[in-house]
Order: sequence, then structure tokens, then C-alpha cells
Amino acid sequence: MRKAYINGIAPWEKDNQEIAIAFRPDFMVEYIRNLESLHSFGESVRDFEVLEEVAERPDDVNDEVVDTVTQERQVAITNVKKKIRDNSFKSRVLTSYSQQCAICGIQMKLIDAAHIIPVEHDGTDHTSNGVAMCALHHRAFDRSLITINENYQILHSALKMDKLREIGLDGGMDRFIRDLRAVIILPPAINDRPHIDFIKYANEIRGWV
Repeated sequence: MRKAYINGIAPWEKDNQEIAIAFRPDFMVEYIRNLESLHSFGESVRDFEVLEEVAERPDDVNDEVVDTVTQERQVAITNVKKKIRDNSFKSRVLTSYSQQCAICGIQMKLIDAAHIIPVEHDGTDHTSNGVAMCALHHRAFDRSLITINENYQILHSALKMDKLREIGLDGGMDRFIRDLRAVIILPPAINDRPHIDFIKYANEIRGWV
């Protein structure tokens, strides 16, 4: 139970080789999704060892290690690893920003951990590749309506805003732009702040010039 509280999920092999799975409430969906597969890990000592390692040290389990697991259990291993890493990233980023949006300062438990370099572009889970944003500004960031530059200034895309005006979807736009801060709220710890190289690359792939 202690390991599940810390890591989110923890397997335990009973004396009869059955597998018990302890998990936090935020892992409920992942547990149900992989229920049958997770409880079959006791059939293979190697598979169970990899599951334990993923639960405790997900970053140490690379694709080569996953490939050593029985094929029908590889999906469960991958899903659990992703969930643990996502939770760790979110927790670290939100904590570093004191649970407030770096763009507008709102808290109210409405905050996401936004990747600067997107996951699909091999964005890392380092805290410095994340920015805490409310749902509104996270979506605006992902759609390149706004971004941050190397000086941590907040920019909006005049081109995209003009296109929205052209199609009559500019309701609230002036207020949205007016309420943007000049510079994002930064974490106190320098190592947690957005890395300049991550910002540069992310702006390139999102089409900012």
C-alpha cells in the first residue's frame, strides 16, 4: 500500500502465485483497462519483475526491456509506465508553479501541466519542459494562439486572431488578449523554469518565427 501511495500502483505476488494490485484512486481507469493482463503477470517471473520495476522506476524501463515481456502483457506495461510518468510530470510541474497558471495566475484546481515540446515530438518529462497552465491557456498554447519566448514573455498570434475574426469566432478575444500577462509566472527554483532550448525548439515546430 505504501508503494502504491508513492508510485500510484504496486503489484504484489501472493504465496499462491496470484497477483494483487494496489493502486491510488487516480489509477482506477488504468487498472480497469488492463485488469486481466495485470493479474496474469504471476505466470511469468520475468514479466512480474519488469512490472515491479516499472511501478518503482519507470524511467529505467526502456523499449528493449519492454520487448522482453510476453507480448500480450506489453500493452499493460506500456500503459502503466505512461500513466506513472504522466502523473510524476504533472505533480512536479504543478508543485513548482504553486498550483497556479503561469499565464493568468488562477489556481482553483483547474491547472494542467503543459509540455513545451509536445510528447509526439519526443518532448521529455523533465520539469523544465513543462509549464503550469489553466485549461483555457493550455488549449490556446497547444493551438499556437499564444506562446512564450526565450525571455519568458507571453506572445499571441496576430495572424491566427485575424483568421478567427474573419470567420466570426472572435467573441471574448479582446479581453483574452488584454488579460495576458507580459511575462509568465516563474517557479522559484531556476532548474524548474522552462529551458530556453525547449522553448526555441517548440516555437520552431509550432511555426512561430
